[in-house]
This record gives sequence, structure tokens and C-alpha cells, in this order.
Amino acid sequence: MKITPRQIVIAGALSAISILLGVTKLGFIPFFLGTSITIMHVPVIVGAVLEGPWAGTAIGLIFGVFSLIWAYIGPNGPGDIYFQNIFISILPRLFIGLMAYLAYQLVKKHTKGRSAWLLWFALGLAIIAPVIAFGTSLLTDNAEMKILILATSGVLGILAAAGLYFFLRRQGELAALIASAVFGALTNTVLVLGMIGLIGELGWVPPIPWKVLLVLGITNGIPEIIAAVLITVAVVASWKQIEFGRKGARIFRE
Repeated sequence: MKITPRQIVIAGALSAISILLGVTKLGFIPFFLGTSITIMHVPVIVGAVLEGPWAGTAIGLIFGVFSLIWAYIGPNGPGDIYFQNIFISILPRLFIGLMAYLAYQLVKKHTKGRSAWLLWFALGLAIIAPVIAFGTSLLTDNAEMKILILATSGVLGILAAAGLYFFLRRQGELAALIASAVFGALTNTVLVLGMIGLIGELGWVPPIPWKVLLVLGITNGIPEIIAAVLITVAVVASWKQIEFGRKGARIFRE
């Protein structure tokens, strides 16, 4: 793939924003249990949407490096000890841009037509499956109740995905931006917490119970997803001069 001067400039600008967020700690908002809510994944998502997965990966690398550095020299709490491990602080962040880019491209190309049903069904299951898997074990130890909760949650998730499809079917660009932000933020949350759990099982870092990680994923992940959606849509819409009207998104060109 040919790298253009435009791509280099945009990736550099977004990387500079990531550096600023890292140096000033504005990208890490202290939260309870010694963790932080981060918005540093947002430049990664924006970079991937605007200039492709390689730009997102490069910005994600900077995100991870600063997460590693600040875990050593300016920790916000005891939870930062986990981010002193490169497999937690850096490795998961390399996939944020790729997942955001793939989600953006898939939704943008398939928000209309029969193929959209399969896409939205897959997206819905991808979002609810991890929550259902861990959530059922927290709610009850009764096997029959777990099955009932699993089935009910699955049906509700499918219906929600279908409803989202009908709501956004005429807003291809908006739907694609929302999908990129959601999946980019989810990639960050799921992979980071997953690596903490896995490496904890191996004894490389102090272990954290998977149930606790689920709680952290919900309490931290939801605000991060909301922030990612709002900022990504606003920034990319402004950049591309997109107007979201009743007849769908339109991109004005000079």
C-alpha cells in the first residue's frame, strides 16, 4: 500500500495529540479501584478511519508506549502496576486501529441490502456474547437459570441489533463511524482486561479474579465507548464535512 504525504501528516498530527494526552495525563482520567478511564484510544480510532489501519496501528503504538511510561513515572494508583508489562500496555493497543477500520469499512459498505442482516447479527452477537458469558456466572449458580438468562439475553441482543439496523440503515456514514468507535473502544477494553487476566493466571502479574475484571470492563468500558462515539463522530464529521440529514449522510466536496 502506497503511503501518501497526506496520510503521514494526519497520522503525525494525531500522534502529536496522543503524545500531548500522554504527557499531560489528560488522556487518563483517574477512576475507582486504582484504574483510569482513558480517551487515548480516540486518536487511534480517528486515524484508522481517516487514513487506514497502518496509521491507526502507529498511533496505537504511541498510545501503548505512553501508557507504559506513565505507569512507571506517574502512576495514578495501584492498578498501574499492570501496565508496566508491555503485553498489557502496548500489545492490545496495536489492534485498536485495525478493528476500528474493519468495522468502519464493513458497516459503510453493507448498511443497505440483504447482506446488512448478517452483518448486524454478527455485530450484535460480538457485543453481547462476552457480557452474557461472564454475567450469567455472576447472577446465579443455578444451571437452569443460567440457560434461561443466556437465551433471554441472546434474543434481546438480536432484537437490539435488528432495531439498530433499521434505525441506521439510511445513515451509512454515521453508522460506520459509530461502529468504528464502539469496536475500537471494545478492542481496547477487552484485550487489555483479557491480557491482565491471562498474564495473572500465568503468574507474571498479581492475579485479578475474572469476575472483578468483568466489573471493571463494564464500569470503565461503557464510559470509554460513549466518549469514543461522541468524539469520533464529531471529529470525523467535521473533517469530512459531513451533514447528517433526514435523507442520510452527505459528504460535501469543494
